[in-house]
Amino acid sequence: MMKLQIANDRDRKEAQNRERRRQCELERRSRIFNARNRKIGVDVRFLERQVEEKRAERDEQERKNLAFAQQMIKDSNLAVVLEAREREERRRIDLEINEYRYRYQRPEDRREYDLNDPEVLKKQLPPRASDDNPVGMSSAQKFEGEDLNYEERKKIMAEQKNAWLEQQVQERKAAEEERKKAEEAYMMAIKSRDARASELDQLERECRYRLGQANLRYNEALAAERKQIKQIMKEQEEADNTAEMYNNLTSDMLTENPDVAKSALGKNRAIGFMYKGMNQEELKKFYAAQKEQMAANKMKRDAADKMEAEWQALSKSIQREVARQDILDQRQRREMAKQLMEENQLLAMQQKEKEKYFKEVVYNNTPTDEYYSQFNTTTR
Repeated sequence: MMKLQIANDRDRKEAQNRERRRQCELERRSRIFNARNRKIGVDVRFLERQVEEKRAERDEQERKNLAFAQQMIKDSNLAVVLEAREREERRRIDLEINEYRYRYQRPEDRREYDLNDPEVLKKQLPPRASDDNPVGMSSAQKFEGEDLNYEERKKIMAEQKNAWLEQQVQERKAAEEERKKAEEAYMMAIKSRDARASELDQLERECRYRLGQANLRYNEALAAERKQIKQIMKEQEEADNTAEMYNNLTSDMLTENPDVAKSALGKNRAIGFMYKGMNQEELKKFYAAQKEQMAANKMKRDAADKMEAEWQALSKSIQREVARQDILDQRQRREMAKQLMEENQLLAMQQKEKEKYFKEVVYNNTPTDEYYSQFNTTTR
């Protein structure tokens, strides 16, 4: 017989512990082997804030969906009510249209009903019913060129012709009367227009005459007033000119009074627009001061020229020293560059020998994929 192994509580606990350790190992491996979380870490506050934002966004979306669903239910109910109303209105309009058709648009009231009458054959009379000479059903009823209603049609045409002639005579009489009335009204209008034009022309000539007389009187009065004003202005201007000439002749400007140019701010100050110039004593003082200023300015220019010559000499000596120092610096830089190039060549030779040594002696054992696969397989 086959032996069956029955698991007891201890075996089940050990299996649960192994499964728990395996899950913990998997979670630990996912945390440790994740380079980003291992090096940077996780921002718990930011993640919690994201969770809160997601939850708030989900709640807001659910609220919007609920409101939208309620609005859709309201709109659906309103649409059902409106659709029922529209259906009832259409049914009422159809009933009214059918009632109107039954009352006022019956088929027998149409003009072409005689063409579509299903009982036209029952109602139709024989072809020669209007003739006084009826024939049997098997006889020929009608012949080509036969006119059975000739007499009646001829009578109707004569009556119609007389009616047309009478109507034309009446229309001509009415037109002639209308023409005469129109001519009489036109002549009366022309006569009244001519009388009114003559009256208006007479009134216009009278008004123009009166306006001309009034304009003449106004121009005469205006000319007299302008003449009087011109005379007054002329007399006033002559008086003003005489007064101005007298004032100018007796003014301090023409008399050149030196006292009027003195200022109240000091004895050595003068009023600019009244000042007439300096006297002989003041001119002598002015010329003497001007000569002293010229001598002082000449001394300042000589001193400035001397200082400029000294500065030029100093600048040239500095430029020569700077040029000499630049030559020395360039010579030193060339020597340093030559020495640095020799050192770099020596270092390059040493580096090549070192690389050759590492490549031939140290790094001759190249690792395989099996060597790299033994790392990062467990978290312990």
